[in-house]
Amino acid sequence: MSANVITHFFRRRIAQPVMNLLKQGMTPQKLASTLAVGTTLGVVPMFGVTTVMVTALAARFRLNIAATVLVSYLVHPLQLLLIIPFVKAGIFMFGMAELKMSLDEMLAMFRADWLEALNKLWLANLAAVSAWAIMALPIGLLLYYLLLPLLHRLLPKPVGVAIPKPIPVEEVPIAQVSELEV
Repeated sequence: MSANVITHFFRRRIAQPVMNLLKQGMTPQKLASTLAVGTTLGVVPMFGVTTVMVTALAARFRLNIAATVLVSYLVHPLQLLLIIPFVKAGIFMFGMAELKMSLDEMLAMFRADWLEALNKLWLANLAAVSAWAIMALPIGLLLYYLLLPLLHRLLPKPVGVAIPKPIPVEEVPIAQVSELEV
């Protein structure tokens, strides 16, 4: 029974909204951009800024804002999984002291000097965001170019719209008006 509930939830909350996006008439280029921007910004290792960043960038590049935000929400579990690798990458890239702490050590650090603990964790988070920022553009472009051929194959081809031929206008003789008649 629980597998059926999970399947129904997945189909209703994830698969159906994504399929609706595919059916709403976006071009493969716009949809690939939407998916790349939503995914890349959805994994930024800083809580609370994802929606604002995604909305601003989607509006700037005239992407579907709702679809881009939806994609960023769908990759939110990746954001949680990638925080530690981004912190480690940032610490490595900037040559900072390794931050190897367990939860108990962090709690003890906050009890001893909470300002120093906030400062240390803030620097680790700043290093993580910097590492993400350095990797974001190449990863976003890679996603775009990987998704583009796939979406060209998956999306329905647009039906050619017949442009009506212009109706020829018969030449109407123009009467000569002399200056005296006016």
